[in-house]
Amino acid sequence: MIAMGQPPKPSGGESSRGANSSKRLPPKLVEEKSGGPRKIGSLISQLMSRRGYASVGAESALTGTIKSAVDASIASSFRVGKLQRGVLMIYAVDSVVMQELTFQKRRILKKLAKEHPQAKIQDLRFKVQAE
Repeated sequence: MIAMGQPPKPSGGESSRGANSSKRLPPKLVEEKSGGPRKIGSLISQLMSRRGYASVGAESALTGTIKSAVDASIASSFRVGKLQRGVLMIYAVDSVVMQELTFQKRRILKKLAKEHPQAKIQDLRFKVQAE
């Protein structure tokens, strides 16, 4: 029996959520803390790291450090690649430059560890790739 002014209760086959259960909410772009609003600075730094904008500045800093560690004759003959799992890729213009970088690998690693300890670079890998 249904009382006046009350919607009918769902029968056994329907879920208690009704028709709204098929609608999906969009995923949250930023993890919300239960403490309230977040500072804009933390949101911007999170966005920059997700999009990879922060890595552009880090690559130029690493390039400058490596250029100061190697001979001036090859300083403009390579570019820095990705840093993954503590291994930094360095792309040389030709095999001669790659060989010279390999000879200077220890010096480069020491200088990188001294000037960029937060990067946690453990090894360097060299590869020939023309510009």
